[in-house]
Amino acid sequence: MAHGRASSRDQWRRGLARVGLTLALAFAGVGLPAVVIPPAAEAYTSRLNLFLVRESGESFETFLRRSEIIARAGVQRSFDSDVLMTDVIVTIVGESQGLSMPVLTVAVSRRDWQRRPDVLAWVEYYPAARALLP
Repeated sequence: MAHGRASSRDQWRRGLARVGLTLALAFAGVGLPAVVIPPAAEAYTSRLNLFLVRESGESFETFLRRSEIIARAGVQRSFDSDVLMTDVIVTIVGESQGLSMPVLTVAVSRRDWQRRPDVLAWVEYYPAARALLP
């Protein structure tokens, strides 16, 4: 009977040694680290630059409203296209008479967008655009 206990104890020690070796290899980057250490969730941001040509005779205010509408669509499309996307930054670059410059930027997290999907809540305007895009 004592021999049976020693055998069970030896089997337990060998099993424990195998587990220890597996853990050591996993932490060393060998073996199956995904099983032992799950991959960390990564937050990532979509950056989207959209170029918008100002129509002939279009007022700056109308151009700005059109920019906001397009920015909203860009934000929504970015979140819809990738469920892991955590943040979106959309910049509208206006083009008029050979000049290009940022008009507005919308930077918003998925959580904030779900809570309030309104471009006007998250937009930053570039005041210099009004002067360069008369």
